[in-house]
Amino acid sequence: MIILAVGGNSLIIISYIHDKQLQTVHNMYLLNLAVTDLLLGLISMPFYTVYTVTEWHWPFGQGFCKFFLFVDFALCLESVLLIIVISLDRLILVTKGAAYMSEETFKVGYIKVGLSWMTALSLYGPAIIGWDYWFGESTVEHEDCDVEFAHNFKFTLVTSLIEFFVPFLSISVLNTLIYIKIRKRAQVFTKKPNSLDIQATTASSSMKDLKAAKALALLVLALAVCWAPYTISTIIIAFCDSCITRDVYEFLNWLLWFKSCINPFLYALNSARFTHNIKKLLKCNRR
Repeated sequence: MIILAVGGNSLIIISYIHDKQLQTVHNMYLLNLAVTDLLLGLISMPFYTVYTVTEWHWPFGQGFCKFFLFVDFALCLESVLLIIVISLDRLILVTKGAAYMSEETFKVGYIKVGLSWMTALSLYGPAIIGWDYWFGESTVEHEDCDVEFAHNFKFTLVTSLIEFFVPFLSISVLNTLIYIKIRKRAQVFTKKPNSLDIQATTASSSMKDLKAAKALALLVLALAVCWAPYTISTIIIAFCDSCITRDVYEFLNWLLWFKSCINPFLYALNSARFTHNIKKLLKCNRR
């Protein structure tokens, strides 16, 4: 999984930097998602692997444990928020059409990404850093690495709603609206008495749009499969620690990270330009 996450997302990042045709606002969102998933592969997965194979013994100290948890929780949430941004961007494209290029500039994109990072850093960050100071004691055992609020049901429930259920609902609604817009536009173009060339062009554009909508739907499905089990188990453990075994919980934790491994392949399948660049990189530019 580490190899897939680091290798796959590195190919996306290198492709974006190397190919100027890929440097669009929409692909800039994909770039940020690839960077987020790459950091999960470089930071979260390797250190947690050590923690797992040593039977949950954290050898890196409590200070680094808080830093690790802060980074991991922020990256996981940012990954979800960026999928919302990507879905919203596709909805704006199919709604505004030609006006999209002039209104959705890189400046607007940077603002959206900046707001998503602010949200990702602020939801769990203060609690991870200061929970034990606020309550005057630590609930985490010595040489263990876990969040202090792991068994606080109210905090876990609220943050789970914010982190998964609200984003998942938002992404589902956005992609449903995208599909409806595409179907309506395809029906209008079919009924209009335009020339054959215009009809062919618009029909081609509407397949492309339908393909993009299906790809986003696949992202939503992947999000549900990878994230929902972990989120539900976290809520259950908050009030019933013995209801889910440690091995099952750790499996679900890695399933959550698996999303970062498959994201690059979903993008490559959806973008012929990304696919072309990735093939060139894998072949080391040989003819």
